[in-house]
Amino acid sequence: MKTRFAFYILAATILGAIFGHFFPEIGKDIKILGDAFIRLLKMIVIPVIVTTLLVGIAGIGDIKRMGRIGVKTVIWFEFITTLILFIGLAIANLVQPGKGLDLSNLPQADISNISANTSKVLDGSTLLLNIIPTNIIDVMAKNDLLAVIFFCIMFGIALVKLGNEAKPFVSIIEIASKASFQLVNMVMLAAPIGVFALMSATIGTYGIGLIIPLLKLIGTAYLGLAVVVFGLFTVIAFLLRVPLREIYKMVWDLMIVGASTGSTETVVPQLMQRLEKYGVPKYITSFVIPAGMPLNSDGTTLYLTIAGPFIAQAFGIDMTWSQQLMMVLFFIVTSKGVAAVPSSSMVILLATITAVGLPPEGVALIIGIDRIIDMARTAVNVFGHVFSCIAVAKWEGVFRKEPHPVEEQVAG
Repeated sequence: MKTRFAFYILAATILGAIFGHFFPEIGKDIKILGDAFIRLLKMIVIPVIVTTLLVGIAGIGDIKRMGRIGVKTVIWFEFITTLILFIGLAIANLVQPGKGLDLSNLPQADISNISANTSKVLDGSTLLLNIIPTNIIDVMAKNDLLAVIFFCIMFGIALVKLGNEAKPFVSIIEIASKASFQLVNMVMLAAPIGVFALMSATIGTYGIGLIIPLLKLIGTAYLGLAVVVFGLFTVIAFLLRVPLREIYKMVWDLMIVGASTGSTETVVPQLMQRLEKYGVPKYITSFVIPAGMPLNSDGTTLYLTIAGPFIAQAFGIDMTWSQQLMMVLFFIVTSKGVAAVPSSSMVILLATITAVGLPPEGVALIIGIDRIIDMARTAVNVFGHVFSCIAVAKWEGVFRKEPHPVEEQVAG
């Protein structure tokens, strides 16, 4: 992906917003182009995750080592996302973006589709049980990422147990992985048109009038995400002994692409290649990044604990610290299981605020600006995947210690 392409997509996003403002009806009419792009994005998710995860597990080559890497990956995911949840909660309490908000003039979006999916996150036992698929084709068709990842891990273990006998099949999977990356590149050709249509439709439907009253929420969300990127990740970079400037230079254009498309999947091929060049073994990136898509969305995680208190403040509800802690505990659980559900962050938010007794109408008030905040959330998600890979590689003692494809090519 050429760097200038990131600017093309960013320009399409800005122009789409301007077009939607001045031509709202046309903006709403071209939403079909944005919907088509979203369908293309959904189409590439499963091929990318399945092939890269299987290649990663097969590349580890040892069941004990795979188990060790898996445990370290999950521990890192849980530690970072929980820490970010509390950062978001602290910022929401300090800034209080919902305090004094006049709700009378804010339009409320239809959240019936989101409400229909909340049962998937409220029922904890079903959530855990559904991780085990009864039909792998069915869960792939539904983009149920946790179930797909579970199957890939089990199938990958089976491949490792077969040893040399599995090599021909693993070679086929590696070819399929490369083909999946090419498919991503093909889909990305439509990105400028897709993001233009999506932003036009968003502004055309809700209007600038929705954004202005909610500027404090948007600003608070961006402030919180900036604290994560320039505060938390700076500390992590120092502890991992990697220069933050190097990381930023490596992925800044991918953050723009991810932000504009609202999808991490669009940058997975380039992200893996750059991390391998940076010194993270391929089997680490091939395991950590796919697993992190449903489990390690740092930007989304932070926004949840800003949006929850915002709704309480907007409706004049004074949440005690025990209630806020309960909300965080709910988010820790619910944020892990609905990556494949449409508008997943809004589903998680609606399910959780309902469980802690906040008015569900609050979600209807802010869904119109979700696209604007989602851009920054996705950019931070990309950054989070980088540090997850480096952290696990460092923890395993293999960061810049093992040959990777670029080094082998140079040596050859």
